[in-house]
Amino acid sequence: MALALLLAASISANPAQLVLGRDAGADLEVRAPAGARVTFSTTVGTVSGAERRGDVVRARFHVPPLRAPSVALILAQIDEGGGRELQWISIPLSGSDTMVIETRPGSRVEANVAGRVQGPLSADRDGTVRLPMVVPPGVTQATLKITDKLGNENEKPLDLEPPPYSRVRLAARAERADPIAPVEVEIFVVKPDGTPDDAAVVTLASEDGETSLHGRAGPGVYLAEFIAAEGTRGSAQLEAKANGQLATMDLPVIAPPPGARRPFWRTSLGPQRPWSVSAGLLGGGGRTFDGASSGTFLAEAAVRLESLPVEMLLDAGGNFLSEISQYAAVPSLAEKAKAHAWLVQVGARASRQVFFKRLDALASFGVGLQHQSVRTTLPFFLGQVDDSGVAARLAFGLGLSYRIGPGRALAQLQLDWASSQVARLAGSTSGIQGTIGYLVTAR
Repeated sequence: MALALLLAASISANPAQLVLGRDAGADLEVRAPAGARVTFSTTVGTVSGAERRGDVVRARFHVPPLRAPSVALILAQIDEGGGRELQWISIPLSGSDTMVIETRPGSRVEANVAGRVQGPLSADRDGTVRLPMVVPPGVTQATLKITDKLGNENEKPLDLEPPPYSRVRLAARAERADPIAPVEVEIFVVKPDGTPDDAAVVTLASEDGETSLHGRAGPGVYLAEFIAAEGTRGSAQLEAKANGQLATMDLPVIAPPPGARRPFWRTSLGPQRPWSVSAGLLGGGGRTFDGASSGTFLAEAAVRLESLPVEMLLDAGGNFLSEISQYAAVPSLAEKAKAHAWLVQVGARASRQVFFKRLDALASFGVGLQHQSVRTTLPFFLGQVDDSGVAARLAFGLGLSYRIGPGRALAQLQLDWASSQVARLAGSTSGIQGTIGYLVTAR
């Protein structure tokens, strides 16, 4: 459900920037699934009149009664079926006012504000000019140019000294937190001109729990996590800092579900649930230590119990090898052996979150049996011999998993060991191979 929201939701504003005292507002439009509830909020100004037409929700942003430049940080919160998606947009609000300038009567006065010339206007008999100014957010200085009646020009800097405005805002992807499950938090940061800041130095802190920052998740949007400290009740306060500014929010905290326990370490397996079941297919290829090419496919079922970041595994599948020469000390006496094996094994896989929430490092171990069939071609055209037998099997793997869609994509490097001299195979099927696959997860 969350993936559907991510793919469907988007937000836009028309016009994309406004002038205070001149423009009344902007039309907002959000595309979201038909069953989703959309809620708007903003740091300055107001949003009203939300109406849905199919998968489009439209609303009206109204400018605040200000004259100084500012930026509206607007959030569209989209809730559906227990999932929540956050969509951000910023609207730069240019300030507008009239500046009174004293100069010589008849002089022409103009100002250059961020590359746009405003004026010129002529001073009246008292030497007074009332120059209308439009100042975009982020502009702190202009250039004032005065030309007297004789054509003499004088340019000087003009400090505009606009008041500060908020350029940081945060919101949670869940309604509440608890001491078991980490909650994802988005931090929206814009530059002084109101455009998204993709190079901000962002921190998230809370005295009521643990926080971690995972990196940028979209234009100006940074993803972090918060997990409440054990014993926290009521609400937790989160503080985000970026570019010397501070933004705060209060997040309700509830008691964990009965029987739930905090995991030893964080993993994308969903420790907020008491269990999870995954199933899927894996395949790969490599080489045996005897020089044969190998290919493997596995059907896997995995179960995670309690809050441990460890899954119990059941694998079943096949291993296919290319033909190799054996007993080749005398080439003319060498045999050609080609093997395949049907296998079943049980094992365990441990996962730990790395870099950001969806990515886990993993290590796995498996033990089982394989039914090994070997076709041996004898020298001197003496024919072929088929034989089979059962061999013990061990497997060790290291790799990564990435949570996407309804499950996880896995990639790992695997070391296989099996008994040697089984079913006329002089060596064994032991070797190294890479495997990839996808597991659908039910929680």
